[in-house]
Amino acid sequence: MKVAMIGVGGMGGVHYGEYKNIKDAEVVAVCDVRLDMLKEKTEGDNVRLYTDYREMLEKEKPELVDVCTPTYLHAEPVIAALESGAHVLCEKPMAISSEDTKRMIEASEKSGKLLMIAQVVRFMQAYAYLRDVIKSEKYGKLVHMDMKRISGIPRWSWEDWMRDEKRSGLVMLDLMIHDIDYMQSILGNPKDISGIYRPLTENNNYAQANYIYDDFTVSIIATFYNASVKFDMGVTAVFENGYVVLDNGKVCDNGEEINLDVSGVVGETGINLSNVDGYACEIMYFMDCIKNGKKPLMSLPESSAQSVRLVEETKKKLTIV
Repeated sequence: MKVAMIGVGGMGGVHYGEYKNIKDAEVVAVCDVRLDMLKEKTEGDNVRLYTDYREMLEKEKPELVDVCTPTYLHAEPVIAALESGAHVLCEKPMAISSEDTKRMIEASEKSGKLLMIAQVVRFMQAYAYLRDVIKSEKYGKLVHMDMKRISGIPRWSWEDWMRDEKRSGLVMLDLMIHDIDYMQSILGNPKDISGIYRPLTENNNYAQANYIYDDFTVSIIATFYNASVKFDMGVTAVFENGYVVLDNGKVCDNGEEINLDVSGVVGETGINLSNVDGYACEIMYFMDCIKNGKKPLMSLPESSAQSVRLVEETKKKLTIV
């Protein structure tokens, strides 16, 4: 499959590395405004380089376009790629605003091409294991779930866009959305939301939200701390008759550690993230959807758009501290 990439920075570099090891995927062209960085990352590879994605789309006519630009730059290249006749995989979050998500979905529908958002947590094996426990009611109904995503302040981004709320949405839209998306994709929308939010103050930015459902609750915390903390993500889910703990990719099911099959894991991320099984899986899943002409039910754009809306609603409900 002929693939072109728009944005080859942090997450784009992860995706680019994955394509090298995925059967039937051929990255023929990449685009980024940082030409020197492009040359460095693609050294030795038979790939054409561009700094203008519209020129790339016109000349290359790719079947699949992978968009990994900064969040505030998602909508325009996604729409352009769809209009050019390509299917599009776009990095999370779907867009900087609900308004942009609507435009992207409309472009997909109008073009007849598939659009999927790379909500990688949905494809990670540990989280898939927990999803199965929840849906099967293996231990009865869910009582409470704690989710966390702890990180130091992201100072490494291009032009410092991640510390600009208008460009990244800060910790809630960039980091917390992983857990919000996982929650709503399985459990639907909550009845009420409460919690606290600390805007970016002295380089500390965090949110702690409580989501109230009919007979259970979910608590999520996400941080950008001004400290050299190691990236940490996890879940503790308590059921009527048992519990499951996820700890940075490891699974403990009612006190027993589960050995997940990671034979499909491809490559290394090279950045401060957990195991890459989800990154390879999401790309291969979307390629399979394209080949078979089927909607990406694992990560429909309408569901990803709902996650953006839920982030916006959450922020309105939280108390500023």
